[in-house]
Amino acid sequence: MYFMPVRIFEWSQKHRKGSITLEHVVLFPVFIFLSLIVWQLILSGIAVMDTHAALRDAVRVASTTGDTDKAEKQGKDSFGQSGSYKLKRLDVKIENDEAIAKAKVEIPILFMSSTPITYETEEKAPVLQSPDNFYGGFLGNGPLGPVALGNGQLGYPVASMFVTSPFGYRIHPIYGTRKFHAGIDFGGRFGDPIFAAGDGVVAYAGPSSGYGNIIVIDHGGGLYTVYAHMYSHQIKVLPGQHVKRGEKIAEIGNAGWSTGPHLHFEVRRGGYPRGPSRGVPMDPKPFLSG
Repeated sequence: MYFMPVRIFEWSQKHRKGSITLEHVVLFPVFIFLSLIVWQLILSGIAVMDTHAALRDAVRVASTTGDTDKAEKQGKDSFGQSGSYKLKRLDVKIENDEAIAKAKVEIPILFMSSTPITYETEEKAPVLQSPDNFYGGFLGNGPLGPVALGNGQLGYPVASMFVTSPFGYRIHPIYGTRKFHAGIDFGGRFGDPIFAAGDGVVAYAGPSSGYGNIIVIDHGGGLYTVYAHMYSHQIKVLPGQHVKRGEKIAEIGNAGWSTGPHLHFEVRRGGYPRGPSRGVPMDPKPFLSG
């Protein structure tokens, strides 16, 4: 009785040998076909990611240098070479103070002789620098026009006063959707100095999600200023440190959700990002004076 289950199993295997062979004949091609489909999806995904990486690098160079030839070369170098898919076209142009990069990629179909899949896309970013007017021709003028001086409560946090994006609603340069911009963006070169806009105490200095790394200065009376997109090594102050208006606190970087080196500058009442209260963002321009 003890060996009865074993004998039954052996008898079942012996009499199913033909059916097992038939299953292998049917299922093996199906397995191969499904594997090809999975690999096709993986290959297509890799090609799409490489395309977007190339476009991001191209539009970043065009945005920060104004040189479209250099941007196209950088984009093609970033895409690299692949024996599986091909970059058929990558074009970069600047229109209306906006860098636009477009690419076309051909992805072969692995399991049949057919026309390759074509993927076309584009990336855009505001121009932060052009060869002719990085400083807009004179201090206080940029692609968005002259910067109005305010009540003098705060000084400018950068030397150029080259505003590339104002306070308020705008089309987000990365997501392409309408979003609220809680500060002012000042264009600049990587490593340009950032200054404290007023006397105060450093309330925070460190990472902050899409802001990259930030510095927050408490000026008293519920007024805070925020300086964003620096890399960690570019921050020159520590929490608790007292700073004076015009004192260098950091350098312009490109960390976080940023398409090129610039300073994102905010003025807030009642709190700041990462604080117990996030505060109310205010338009910085009325506070500023050269």
